[in-house]
Formats: sequence, structure tokens, C-alpha cells
Amino acid sequence: MDSTGLETKGVEYEVVLRFRPGGPAVLGVWSKPEAADEKFVEWLGAHGQPGTLLTLTATINGETRPVKSWTHEGGLQVTGAA
Repeated sequence: MDSTGLETKGVEYEVVLRFRPGGPAVLGVWSKPEAADEKFVEWLGAHGQPGTLLTLTATINGETRPVKSWTHEGGLQVTGAA
């Protein structure tokens, strides 16, 4: 594990930004958890407003697991480490 608490080998990290629930998504995929976490924080700072949904997930051996999410209404939710 690294400083973000995420495992790094054989894992894909995806950050998804939606400006409204079910709306079109902006997304990025990284192999390094630090890069995905940095993008999550960057997008949160730039686009964190009412209605926005931001998620970070990890895909390990084909299984996608939530890591953290953010909404204006609910704030930051850390759901687990990969």
C-alpha cells in the first residue's frame, strides 16, 4: 500500500465526474493510485458544486470496488481501500 491507502499492483483506478445524477460523465483511468487520487481532489476543487457527483473506484481482477465519493449534499464518503 502507498500513502493514499490504496494497493498499486494490477489495479486500475477510475475517477468519474457527473454534473448531475445519471448525466453525462467525464472520466479518467490511471494505474497509479496517487494519480487518480490527485485527479479526484483536483476535480473536486474545480467542479464541486450542488448536483455534482464524483467517484473514485478501483478495479482488481475484474471486480470494481468503490474507494470514495463526493456530493455537495453528502460530502466526502470514504467507502474503502482497494
